[in-house]
Amino acid sequence: MTRSNSVTTAVQADLDDPSEAPPAPPPRYFATMPRQHSRDAATSTVSIQGSGNHYHACAADDYGDAGFDPSILPPPDPPWRGRCAPDGRWFLKLLQAETERMEGWCRQMERDEMEVELPDEILGKIRSAVGSAQLLMSQKFQQFRELCEENLNPNAHPRPISQDLAGFWDMLQLSIENISLKFDELHQLKANNWKPLTPPEIQRRMPPPVPKKPLKGHPHLARDRSLESSERQRLEARKRLLAAKRAASVRQSSATESADSIEIYIPEAQTRL
Repeated sequence: MTRSNSVTTAVQADLDDPSEAPPAPPPRYFATMPRQHSRDAATSTVSIQGSGNHYHACAADDYGDAGFDPSILPPPDPPWRGRCAPDGRWFLKLLQAETERMEGWCRQMERDEMEVELPDEILGKIRSAVGSAQLLMSQKFQQFRELCEENLNPNAHPRPISQDLAGFWDMLQLSIENISLKFDELHQLKANNWKPLTPPEIQRRMPPPVPKKPLKGHPHLARDRSLESSERQRLEARKRLLAAKRAASVRQSSATESADSIEIYIPEAQTRL
């Protein structure tokens, strides 16, 4: 935003030119207004009734006091306040300065494109920057110019106020800054004889290796032992399952045989003689 700030400063200096300043208004007399004076040891505060303004002034006899301190006086108003507020005229000057700056960049780049045999990559950058600048000037700049003219026209309806112009100008600053960066890159390429700018070499640092936790004993033996242990557990589980199946089948067969060989025993009746 450095260029935009410098343009703003230059425009403000032009607006503050005393040759363009309007004539000073005639002096006003407040003889008929009642005033209230409050005096202290150093200053005199004059409060005009019927208005919200307070004027601090030093009485004539107070200037001769040895203990008078000028630092107690209020700071002066900014030079543009009340004389040159940022209205449509002020923003039109800013817009004109930005337009002339971008048009100068475009003319310079188009001249370099015709005079110097440039590679396709550089030509693409030039055309992109020039096209973006021309599009901004033909659309958004023109829209902002119309808003400024409506601000200066008292018969415009609706009439944009200074805050509207300031908000629109702030949005324009983003587009202006993006285009300025494109032309800055082109100026650096031109200073480098239109050779591509070599970025600084970035040292690629490989990540440090992750230390492995040392294993107790031989790792292969431990792995083999773990495999043997799991295999042994599976075999034992299979054996237990087969044994349980055999026991169940034996119980079932024995129950069937006992059911087939049931004998009914009836004891003989015993009689007493």
